[in-house]
Amino acid sequence: MKTNWLQKISPCPRSMQRATGRLVHEPRWIEPSRVIYDHELVLFRQGRFRVEIEGNEYLCPADTFIIIPPGRRHTTWNTLDKTGQRNWSHFDWVYAGPYGATPVMTFHPARPVLRLYRPAPDFVPQAVFHGPIPAPQRAYTLFDRLYHLRLLGEEHDKVASRAVLLELLIELLDAREESRAPKKQASRLAYQVRERLRKVAEEKEAGTSIQAALAELRCSYAHLCRIFRAEYGLPPLRYVHAIRIGRAKQLLCDTRLNISEIAFKAGFRDLPYFSQLFRKTTGQTPTAYRDGLHSG
Repeated sequence: MKTNWLQKISPCPRSMQRATGRLVHEPRWIEPSRVIYDHELVLFRQGRFRVEIEGNEYLCPADTFIIIPPGRRHTTWNTLDKTGQRNWSHFDWVYAGPYGATPVMTFHPARPVLRLYRPAPDFVPQAVFHGPIPAPQRAYTLFDRLYHLRLLGEEHDKVASRAVLLELLIELLDAREESRAPKKQASRLAYQVRERLRKVAEEKEAGTSIQAALAELRCSYAHLCRIFRAEYGLPPLRYVHAIRIGRAKQLLCDTRLNISEIAFKAGFRDLPYFSQLFRKTTGQTPTAYRDGLHSG
């Protein structure tokens, strides 16, 4: 779902203290059939709940959320045999005037007052938002701050709580941010791999293996190779070889060391392997490369 519409929202938590809260629920049917007049954001922190909205069932285990629109008959159960915990906040997507005498909810079979509904503006998708919480600890920290601003804060704090609710809604609903997060994480990991490979490649003499250098990243070597290749276009070993061959070329140019000494100082323990790799990379043997430099 496209989330450009999130740039237009300016959410307002409901003024009534009891419309922002948190409770622990025993295993049972916890909400009679009802409709609400604004929107209700619910975070399910513990347990496993089931929400039925207009005959559609939404399973809500721990670390999930749901946003219930106004005017839709719904009810909620805690389906486990142990307690569960919910956090909730009633809100408008944009400022829609003071709540005044608008009730929070009407229970069935009483009839709601339709003219008092506070529907979402046209640019907000007319849907029941429901799904996993992308970053649970961050979301719960934001909610706890929202709760205390609404419950204990002065007027200034209650105005400031709008910013906290906006951040929380974006945290939950911005699909683009979710899609970027894995890429950012992969790029960061690839950079960490590159830094460790550079240190291995720049060792003055052959020493630490690539696998040993990457072990502290606590990922499999195969996974790190895939991440690094996707980011930089070559596998880790070729990256290390490129740095070492570059240093070998410099030593061939600037020193009178023999080929064996140069191979060792460039990070190669095996002379035949160094010579083979050097020729594959440059098209010349190390000796021919040095001779070509001096003849020029």
